[in-house]
Order: sequence, then C-alpha cells, then structure tokens
Amino acid sequence: MAKEMNVSSGGLARIRSAYPSLTPTEKKVADYCLEKPEEIIYLSVTQLGERCGVSEATIIRFSQAVGFSGYQALKLSLALELATRQESAPCGTLAPGDSMEALIEKITAMNASALQDTSRMVHPQTLERAVEAMIQAKRLFFLGVGTSGLTALDAQSKFLRIGMLAHAFADAHHQIMAMAHVDEEDVCVGFSHSGSTKDTVDCMRLAKENGAFTIAVTDVVKSPITEVSDIVLLTSSAEDPLQGGSLRSKLAQVHMIDLLYTGVAHRLGEAVVELKKRTALSVVDKLY
Repeated sequence: MAKEMNVSSGGLARIRSAYPSLTPTEKKVADYCLEKPEEIIYLSVTQLGERCGVSEATIIRFSQAVGFSGYQALKLSLALELATRQESAPCGTLAPGDSMEALIEKITAMNASALQDTSRMVHPQTLERAVEAMIQAKRLFFLGVGTSGLTALDAQSKFLRIGMLAHAFADAHHQIMAMAHVDEEDVCVGFSHSGSTKDTVDCMRLAKENGAFTIAVTDVVKSPITEVSDIVLLTSSAEDPLQGGSLRSKLAQVHMIDLLYTGVAHRLGEAVVELKKRTALSVVDKLY
C-alpha cells in the first residue's frame, strides 16, 4: 500500500519538516530559503547555487527532497505563501531580554503560525483517506508518550463522544501490549513531534506488522515513525530553544485531531447528533 503524506503547499513548513534528513549541502540551501524566502522567488537556480555555494544539481535535489517536483515548483509555493502571509503577525525568535509585551506578541504569533503552517500542509485527499479509514475501523488506538501522550488521551475523549471505540493509554507498556492484539480492522494513530520517539515508533511498527492501518502525526517528513505508517499527516510546530514543551507544538497536534474528528463527524451526518446526545446523557448525573 502506497504511503500518503499531507504535503500540498506551505513551502517553508515543508522545508522545516524535511530539514533533519537533508544532507549538509542541502541544509545550506534550506537555511537560505528559511532566512530569505522573499529573495528566493526572484533567483534562478544558478544564482541560488552561487549564493549558497552549492551546485545547481544540489538545488534540484533539495527541491525534490522537500517534496517538490523541481526548483520552479518550490519558488511558486514560496511566492504563494508569501503573498498570503499575514504580515501583521509579529512572529520572531524569543530573546532573553524581551519585554513582557514582546513575549505576548511573539508567543501569540508563533501559536497562530503553527495553525496556519499546519493547515497549509494538509492535503485534502490524504486527510479524506485517513477519515475514511477511521470510519471503517472496528477500533481506534491513539498512541503517544509525554506531551504527545496527553494529545492521544484528548483524541480518545473526542472520538468516544461520537460513539467510536477509541483507546489511549497513560502507560507506555500498556500501549505496546495493546498493539500485540490489533488486527486489520483497527486503525492506530501515532503522535510524535520528532518522529523518533522510541516507544511510539515501536508501537506503530508492531501494529503495522499485525495488519492495522497506521497514521502518523509528526513534524518530520522522513523519520522512523513515517517508515511504519500508511499515511503521514504533517504538523508544523518548530520550537524556539526557549520554548520546549510550549503550546505551539501542542496546538499543531490538537488542530490535526480536530480536522480528523470533524471530518469523521461530518461524514457520519445526522447520526452524530444522536450519538453526542447519548454520550451527554451518560455523564449528566456526574455534574452538580
């Protein structure tokens, strides 16, 4: 089964996602694109090669490595992104001497950027295939550890509300034990920003070996988790060194959950209203 990735647009986000897997010379091109995207759209492949100190062939390989057919396609994506970018958002790197006003502006802009960049990377057909797989599944398993584990629990809660047999685990051992018993009727969704979280990757690998349909939600297009996934849904939540564990990374994952959940609910149609009503009635006596 061919792997699908949600890479439709958002050139800058795609470059950041592929960055860890690029060669040293390709990273020179990536750095220039990320630092001066407004210049790239006016440069020929020869001019960019000269500015980066690399060959024209490297520019082409880089363009393909980040998901484009060639350099012209990369330039077009960057041009479209720059044209639609909200210039009013004062997004920037946090600095130790920033004032409280600057922190408020920058963090708000970074969080908004995480949602915008993730949305640009969503390919409707890939999302549709993921939604269809979840609708057809006998059971849904959401996998993750650390902050991604909290995301998995949040996903479980949302899908339980519409009557789906959704599972998530607070304990990594319970996750891997559950994966030993999945089959081709199950769908497993793994959350990992780095794509390299061992517990989550091991669970996804075992699930795939047992026939389950696997969906990865990650920042990194070429990573261990994508190698064991049928569908890859890319998020964009690159963090500043001062921001480890920030809301930005959480928002990107939760946004993807919301897209999947809303897609499933929309496909289920009017039945969702009754399912939500039954769920609400089941916990009504738990409220004061």
